[in-house]
Amino acid sequence: MNILIQTINGIQEILTICPCCGDIFRLVEGKFIFPQKQPKTSQYSALVSLEGKVSDEDNRVTTAEERFEEKIRAQKGKLIEQGRKQAKRKLKKIDPTFSGGNIDPQDVKVIFEPVEYLIFHGLNSEHGVKLVDFVSRSPESQLEEATIKSIDNSIRKGDVEFETLHMKDDGSFEIRKASGV
Repeated sequence: MNILIQTINGIQEILTICPCCGDIFRLVEGKFIFPQKQPKTSQYSALVSLEGKVSDEDNRVTTAEERFEEKIRAQKGKLIEQGRKQAKRKLKKIDPTFSGGNIDPQDVKVIFEPVEYLIFHGLNSEHGVKLVDFVSRSPESQLEEATIKSIDNSIRKGDVEFETLHMKDDGSFEIRKASGV
């Protein structure tokens, strides 16, 4: 015999008890009633389900915040770069001497005597100072020419000492020396 027929015959022999009235009847005589409402879940499983939903939403919000922060950083970087470019264009109009020569005006320091300017190339960059240029007008007298030659000779020999003054929080100055510059 076929297994399906055997199963049907076996079901006819199963006796059950009605949960409402307690009568005995065959399983094949019973009628299955499916409730329209889902059975109530326990509070614990509802809380676990809610906790999972909250965790998922929290992860979604965290991811969205990270993307938003990244967009803000990227936009801020673009705006900073645009501002720098605009400032350099305006500086070229105002100061064609240094800005026109691709020299950052913040790298230029005025000392007037014996040379007019010192240009510390890279002073305001991440990499630091790469080169120091002395800028002066053409000498108008033999004394000025001798002074400039003396400075040139001292630099070429490496006989140079450089001091910087740093103002402390209390208003006093600290002298920092760097020799052999």
